[in-house]
Amino acid sequence: MAKLINAGAWCNGEVAYLSWQADGPIPDCLGFMITRVHETGEDAGQRRLLPTWIGFTDQTNPDWLDQDSSVWPIQQYEWRDLTLRRSRDTAKVRPIDFRVHYEITPVGLAGPGRAALPASPTAPYLDDKGNPRYGGPQHPLAALGDAIVTPAIDVTHDYDGVRATYTNGILSTQNLLQQLKAAQASASQGLAAGPAPSYTTGLLKTLQDHIPAQDDPIRMFLTADVLGFLLSMIDRAEQGDGELYLALYELHDPQLIDRLTKLTAAGKAHVILSTAGDVDPNPRGTPAGQKQPVVWDTENHPARAGLHAASAANVEDRLFNNTAHIGHNKFAVYVEGGVAKSVLAGSTNWTSTGLCTQSNNVIIIEDERVAGHYLDYWKRLLDDPQPAGEELDITYRNKPLQGFAPNSGVQGATLRAANATPAPADTLAGGGTVEVLFSPNTKAKTKNLNSPTPVDLSRVYSLMEHASHAILFLAFLPGYNGVQNIIGEAAKLAAARSDLLVQGAVSDPKALPPPAKAGQPTTYTAPDGTTQKLPAPAVWWPGGDTSRIAIIRAAAVTVPTGPLQPELLSAGPAIIHDKIIVIDPLDSEACTVVTGSHNFGYKASYQNDENLLIIRGNQPLAIAYAIHVLDVYDHYLMRAKLSDSLRQSLIDTGKPPVANSGGFLKLTPDWQGRWFMPNPIPTSRDYFLS
Repeated sequence: MAKLINAGAWCNGEVAYLSWQADGPIPDCLGFMITRVHETGEDAGQRRLLPTWIGFTDQTNPDWLDQDSSVWPIQQYEWRDLTLRRSRDTAKVRPIDFRVHYEITPVGLAGPGRAALPASPTAPYLDDKGNPRYGGPQHPLAALGDAIVTPAIDVTHDYDGVRATYTNGILSTQNLLQQLKAAQASASQGLAAGPAPSYTTGLLKTLQDHIPAQDDPIRMFLTADVLGFLLSMIDRAEQGDGELYLALYELHDPQLIDRLTKLTAAGKAHVILSTAGDVDPNPRGTPAGQKQPVVWDTENHPARAGLHAASAANVEDRLFNNTAHIGHNKFAVYVEGGVAKSVLAGSTNWTSTGLCTQSNNVIIIEDERVAGHYLDYWKRLLDDPQPAGEELDITYRNKPLQGFAPNSGVQGATLRAANATPAPADTLAGGGTVEVLFSPNTKAKTKNLNSPTPVDLSRVYSLMEHASHAILFLAFLPGYNGVQNIIGEAAKLAAARSDLLVQGAVSDPKALPPPAKAGQPTTYTAPDGTTQKLPAPAVWWPGGDTSRIAIIRAAAVTVPTGPLQPELLSAGPAIIHDKIIVIDPLDSEACTVVTGSHNFGYKASYQNDENLLIIRGNQPLAIAYAIHVLDVYDHYLMRAKLSDSLRQSLIDTGKPPVANSGGFLKLTPDWQGRWFMPNPIPTSRDYFLS
């Protein structure tokens, strides 16, 4: 009889990725029960069955209530433990720094010779009123063999002198849907009698009310440990003898503004704040002679005013009030006694949306040389003069609107020349090397289709080309259609090398490479005869579904599908806001993490203030970043497939697919078939178990 032969577990301090193998399809297997065993920490000794929410095809779960994998097993040979630190049904988050391992048990229907699994106290069939918590028949399960045990993993953010963490800011989850629904219900108590709001009514408004509120459970759930990382830099300057030197693109989170303003007033923060946000106050069709100027810096303007009032001498306005250039950095350097000690970088803007509604990362490196490179760059930015702001104060939609007039700000030749010669790689005390590159680093102030590859992307492209086994990435919008950015490079490598695992996700569909077939439709005909817009394609995989070489875009459930209800996708233009490339994370020497503020396209190198970190040889860090990429990628993969299925149904019939309320789990063991198909192209499971 086939049995399990291999299993592994890896994590990023937030989520664990598990994968396992059998030596053949397991007879009668309906999936796997997974138990997390806590070895250390506040839950030491606890055994937790992983929760699941998807039932069998003849069952329904209309209220999205959890069961355990002993009731609804996992019909895959890989899984993400999303409850490693997060609660299964609340906004509670478990403290960091503990050790766990997993037991993975094949299960099938209970019957003669098979003792049913014991009932789980965390997955009762009846609620407190004696009613079933799901619809349809019960299917008691039994173990089909011994469990396979994974190696233990440490749940931490510390990786040999480098610390990194990630937001929980994926909005398109059924969990968040339930949290927002509960918040809506709580807010509606005491209102005038009337119909209860549906779970879709005002979801975005509810979210927007919660994420700026200090200590709000939904805010803290979504930001995870990222907010704590940012505040730790402020705490360090407040409580010690040092100062912070910051270069920020966006600053409009109330808690961060308050803390940073107080630090600035104390003379311990030195802030370079760039332009963020613009509003065109002219309605469509306004005659040219009657147009008002576009108002720039509408997002940062209140925070900027407060910082200037606190200490104008410690605030530098870096104003690019135009569409060509931006000051896109988001870093802070801790300096003590004139010596740079530590630097915080990554993709997270200092905003409520950056903290809570986007996938983002933050990294802190305790190294004087690396921090020193950032401080030198900060000084170069300070010495690169930009136009002074010309204040605008107008009435827009019957409300006051303040900001700056347009200008032609652009980075100067001295800054560009200095950035064009990167410093040599530094060796970290804990092992591995760090290269730091800054933008803009070109003589030309803008790019065109014939522009040469800039120095920073040339280095990144070289690392990608020399990958041995795997390239994993997340990106916002590095460019369009894969032209002059890492998306095109990844697609080229995927096409040329069938042995290379290439998986990534982007925020914007315009970043995907062109489809294999030209002339894809953009509209469809609805049943009433009207022409409607189609959803954009969501998956680019020239080898098809089984290849697992894919680039996908962020997507959400938009029509009811089984137990899944429509979700929020975004709270602004960015969804996946990470800028991450991970190369060969299982190679102890060649493993590479690329991150920072850089969007991975030529525009960032030619036109923006940016920073880029390349960290090599720190395998714990590379694995952590790889798991973050896989977490985001796997989350959106199912939703991207649903989106493309919806798109095809609209093309074929003008209507969405027929929805059913049942679960997705099969009652036969043939679900295993795809896991044992010959496939010369590696999957993430193959790679991590190799």
